[in-house]
Amino acid sequence: MDLSADRWRNITPAERHTLARHLASELPSGFVFDRVATFRLGERQQDVALYRNGGASFALLPGGVVTVGYDPNKAWEPSPDELESWQGSAEEYGIEGTIGDYIGKVTLPLRCVRLAPLLMETTASELGWDRIGLDDPEVKAILREHGDRTNITVVGGRDDAKTRVHRDEKGRLTAEHSIPRTHAQLAEELAKSGFRFPSSDEWEYACGAGSQTLFRWGDHVPCDRYPTDISPEEAAWRREWALSGGNLSPPAEKFVSDWTCHWQPNAFGLLIASDPYKYELVAEIGMTRGGDGGTMVCGGVGFFMGWLTLATAYFEDNSCKHDPAESISPGYTIGRRVLELR
Repeated sequence: MDLSADRWRNITPAERHTLARHLASELPSGFVFDRVATFRLGERQQDVALYRNGGASFALLPGGVVTVGYDPNKAWEPSPDELESWQGSAEEYGIEGTIGDYIGKVTLPLRCVRLAPLLMETTASELGWDRIGLDDPEVKAILREHGDRTNITVVGGRDDAKTRVHRDEKGRLTAEHSIPRTHAQLAEELAKSGFRFPSSDEWEYACGAGSQTLFRWGDHVPCDRYPTDISPEEAAWRREWALSGGNLSPPAEKFVSDWTCHWQPNAFGLLIASDPYKYELVAEIGMTRGGDGGTMVCGGVGFFMGWLTLATAYFEDNSCKHDPAESISPGYTIGRRVLELR
């Protein structure tokens, strides 16, 4: 079956629907065709075939030769706010060169790669947690300390054996316990179920959905907040909260978001690279994409550098390369399944 990107782009909507339905008949048991949907983010728009497997959604990414990476020599000019934010960070941390020089150092270069067609899970899941009963001693201790507060997740225990309890808005409880696992062990578990993690190149292509801009939605970001802030008002409140030693209560009125590009599905219908605190595992053991574990944001660098960790081609060795022998960090590590199609 020809699942090349060239063919997918050049056939009619009716032919795409027929092809997508036909593919479903050749997929492993459990996969069912859902629909062909149109997604748009920034200047990219794609018609995407979606499939269901259990409660998960998978998107068809046609194969072929694709362009990934970032060209630091492209005609790109930072906005005044981006430049001001960058200059403040560069001065504080002694970074030499221009903003363009720095972007070139922390992104992978422009390149062409050949990728096989695949189904990719549209949403990544947290890794390293196992469900446990509410009668677990650690769970009981957490509940005694934090009472019946709703819509809250509390983590307790040691770094190598954490327990977390979540109570949703309706008061329903779930509890999980972390068990040390390495990247390789998680990949092996995935392979036993017929899946794998996406390769670094596959992940990058999936994230950008064919765009050549710095971020999948375009070239610019709001430099009055971090990606983790809902609004500039929340960013300001967080600064005051930190200065208060954590004793400042949030305002009665909820913060209202006016920028959601990083939280929206991209042109492939994927929720991806939306939280700088989350590392996403790829097929290459010891490598992650899509964030830096929150290092930039938690360290208090300028807003632009906090956003840069979500750039499609972002890859900084200290953030994206890890000791394969070490266990992953539960709460900071996510992954999504891929089914390769031949």
